Amino acid sequence: MSTTDVVAPGSADELVAALALATPRTRLLAGGTDLVNDIRRPGRQPDRLIDLSHVAGLSYVRLDGVTLHVGATTTFTELQSDPLVHEHAFCLERAASQVGSAQIRNVATIGGNVANASPCADGTTALVALGADVTTLDGTGRRATRQLSDLLLGSGRTALAHDEVIIEFSCAALGDEHRSAFAKIGWRTAVSVARLSMALVVRFDPVAEALSEVRVGLGAVGETAFRDATLEGMLEGLPADEESARVLAEGCADAVRRSIPGRYSLPYKERAAAGLAYDAWNALRICPPCEPAWG
Repeated sequence: MSTTDVVAPGSADELVAALALATPRTRLLAGGTDLVNDIRRPGRQPDRLIDLSHVAGLSYVRLDGVTLHVGATTTFTELQSDPLVHEHAFCLERAASQVGSAQIRNVATIGGNVANASPCADGTTALVALGADVTTLDGTGRRATRQLSDLLLGSGRTALAHDEVIIEFSCAALGDEHRSAFAKIGWRTAVSVARLSMALVVRFDPVAEALSEVRVGLGAVGETAFRDATLEGMLEGLPADEESARVLAEGCADAVRRSIPGRYSLPYKERAAAGLAYDAWNALRICPPCEPAWG
């Protein structure tokens, strides 16, 4: 029986040294909430586990001017209670609070949530809507930053090399003029895995009562979480009213149709997407609550 070596670097330099010895079979361990189940499957045993939990300086939330930085090993419990996340990335706070159970949130990390590349990853959907960038470190010590959307290739697939690890996420800090929200529909009432999720970010001018800088992130619809540029363009400049809520709902249903044509779950997800859009819209609190008019 083959064995797995476990390496627990304590610093960035030690992490680089560990990554330099990584192979395509090497796996990275943070919270382990997805990894532990995966490596129990036949043929999935890694040759080496690099435990990130002891690496100093990878768990933090800080504001640098107008940019919010989040370390990769920050847990969802930390994200849901952090005042900077609450103020400048509220949709991420809401997404974090809905990940699994309290026990899972205590150990699951935002970096692992993204690197696992599940289409239904709550944190990923929020980060996509926030327009986040990802900073990585590899076995040569090189740091690189790219858009999160460029990292996500599909279900369970990323552009990460086998010797590359996520170390940070960064995004423009939302100001007082911004509103953001996250909503999802899960499989069950507790420890819920998303069947559909949405993160919504808008800039709202209360004088003009108009929307701008609209960002719509959708998860658990296709191979990966994504932003819908078509729908964002439709909402740009619209007033914050019931008609705009309807445009969002219909646009989300259309995004589902375009993403999963012919899939057996399409009729359910079309209707669910419209209802979810109203949930997210109402959570923005920019106009009186709206309800769908089901036909």
